Amino acid sequence: MTMRYLNRHDDRGTLPFEVVEPVSGRETLIREMSCDREKGWKPTMIMGHCINESDQRWEISSDTEALAFRIRLDKYGRWKDAAGKVYEPAENPVRFHRFSFVGGVYIADGDE
Repeated sequence: MTMRYLNRHDDRGTLPFEVVEPVSGRETLIREMSCDREKGWKPTMIMGHCINESDQRWEISSDTEALAFRIRLDKYGRWKDAAGKVYEPAENPVRFHRFSFVGGVYIADGDE
């Protein structure tokens, strides 16, 4: 299986990255992809919670001007950068932004 995309999850959402060049079996060069929210969609906020968060759509494309950097496979089989952020291999790039700012756990795909 050839890895083409990686997604990084954090407390504010999910960011897509593309593989620029595999360096070795345990190291690869990646860069962040360009993401533009589709026109017409706006977050609907009620008391700090975005009620239409799962409806957001993004136009994702390669960004050849983005800085490329290396990530490495750790001993547990996770892809990590120098800062320790984890990247998950994916068939498709995913962009998701958490607009809600109230406390709690939010699941990006809408499962509850």
